[in-house]
Amino acid sequence: MKEYFQGDEFKDISKNGKDRKWKERKINNLNLAKIFDSLDYPDSFIFNIKSCAEYLNFKRSSDGSLRLFQMYTCKNKQCAICSWRRSMKYQVQISKIVEEAMIRKPKGRFLFLTLTVENVSGEGLNNELSLLSEAFNRLMKYKKVSKNILGFLRATEVTRNESMDTYHPHIHVLLFISPTY
Repeated sequence: MKEYFQGDEFKDISKNGKDRKWKERKINNLNLAKIFDSLDYPDSFIFNIKSCAEYLNFKRSSDGSLRLFQMYTCKNKQCAICSWRRSMKYQVQISKIVEEAMIRKPKGRFLFLTLTVENVSGEGLNNELSLLSEAFNRLMKYKKVSKNILGFLRATEVTRNESMDTYHPHIHVLLFISPTY
């Protein structure tokens, strides 16, 4: 088992043997700081992003593997490190919710729904996201839908088409429906 010291290049390997790519995420994080700097954001804001995940404290677990114990983050939504950690946290929370839903309603079924629109320019993105949210809310109010939905998890995602400089907003929904649907 390798021990790490200050200045060593860190390799974090998951239980299934996959590299967690801290270095690539940190490089993306530093590039983000440069972008905010070019947009004349305050120095304290940029420093916060640059110093994200500079300090990592690991503890050895009973099986001998290292587990992240402490880390200082910037909590910026655009930060590659923070968004990665947030997605892992959400993944654990969602799995607990799904398990509990199956315990409470064992005959319920899951459906995955993606609601999408055509790509829009940056100027029209905010308006399109509002329209998409309104459409989702209308869908959930339909009688046939509302009477069969036991619950749902919703996530809004926006991807960017760099070659055309457009954005693609869409909503991912995990629907928990009654077995009679």
